[in-house]
Amino acid sequence: MNLSKPTIVAATAGLLLGWLSMGILWLANQPDDAQPDTTPVVVTTLPQGGSGATALPSGTSISDPRISFRQLGRLAEDATLIDPVDAVRNAEKIPGHDNREEYFGTALRTWGETDGETAAMWVLDEYQGEKLSDALYYVADGWAEAEPEAAGNWFLENTTGAILEDAVWEVLEAWGRKDPEAAMEWSEQLDDYTKAGILFGLAEGWGAVDPEGAAQAGMSMEGEIRYDFLTSVATQWAGSDPQALGNWATSLLSEELRAGVLAEMGESWAQIDPQAAAEWGAALESATDRYYLQSGIAVGWSEHDPSGAVEWAVNAITDPEDLNELLGDIVFNWTNLDPAGTSEWLNQQPTGTKKDTILEVFSETISGQDPMAAVAWANQISDPDKRIESLRTLARDWYEEEGVSSLDEMRKLGLPNDVIEDVRKN
Repeated sequence: MNLSKPTIVAATAGLLLGWLSMGILWLANQPDDAQPDTTPVVVTTLPQGGSGATALPSGTSISDPRISFRQLGRLAEDATLIDPVDAVRNAEKIPGHDNREEYFGTALRTWGETDGETAAMWVLDEYQGEKLSDALYYVADGWAEAEPEAAGNWFLENTTGAILEDAVWEVLEAWGRKDPEAAMEWSEQLDDYTKAGILFGLAEGWGAVDPEGAAQAGMSMEGEIRYDFLTSVATQWAGSDPQALGNWATSLLSEELRAGVLAEMGESWAQIDPQAAAEWGAALESATDRYYLQSGIAVGWSEHDPSGAVEWAVNAITDPEDLNELLGDIVFNWTNLDPAGTSEWLNQQPTGTKKDTILEVFSETISGQDPMAAVAWANQISDPDKRIESLRTLARDWYEEEGVSSLDEMRKLGLPNDVIEDVRKN
């Protein structure tokens, strides 16, 4: 392949050169009294039809900020099939970091898939530092789909450190979907340190198409590698047959491994069907296994339906200590993602035991980031004994963090004098 940049012939204004197919045109537009400018202006032919933001005029430049992610990806792929070097370099013409990265990444993935070694060698000569790392990752992502073994061998020979680990992770993930036994055999040449960081890429690819086979292979491993591999398999297996995964997971003799697999299973299953996950977990005879699974359910459910997760936990978890821990996980995720939504939901809950439990956990969860808000929420607990106990704990933590100045804020919030005095004296 000729990697030199094509020569652009300057011409009079309005003369259009180059490729009219594949959506790419080279335009040289030159005033008579100026010196020739050999920098190409890339123009695109966008799909016709549609309305609004998707209906852009034919011949729109890729530097036009109206172009969307979807359009940029398609244009990058088409441009790369014509001239990959120019396609990659033209990414710099695109305004906006995210749009520019979309075009850049798509171009390099396409090049990696169609001519991986040439793409990787060019990138290695062209970039340094973080730019090199990103570019080789994109190449590896594409090359791994077409020739995983060749890609793995090249990166193993030519790269080290994080670049090697990121690339080989992609190689093993793709290879694991296509020929997992060959991928496993190839990975044996990796040193233990590298293998520990990336072998779960193979687990994800293999687990997506043959989770039972992947699990069997993982059981032959040892130590942390086995744990990481099997929990990664569990993520994929939970998406295809969670009950089969659960039956296998509860048979594991290692409690540490069983805990990790069940938690991963619960989190992944709850993202798809939290009610089914909760019902299956409730039927487990072992309270320990049930807790492992439910800890994952709490996290997975909270990621898409936190209020539903709270309702489930309050109604289904009978052990007070377990309930506080699971509610803490749910509330932590919820307040990080949507603190206003959390507050609004809490304000709408009827006064009573359930709300008191949630307020207690919620206050404790946010106390490190906003002690004043934590105390204010705890002050709404309806049970007098629980309220005073919670306020004492939160006030002590607040005083230890901010000292005397916190006492005035406590008075403004209406905390009982005996609580404030207790904090001040101790």
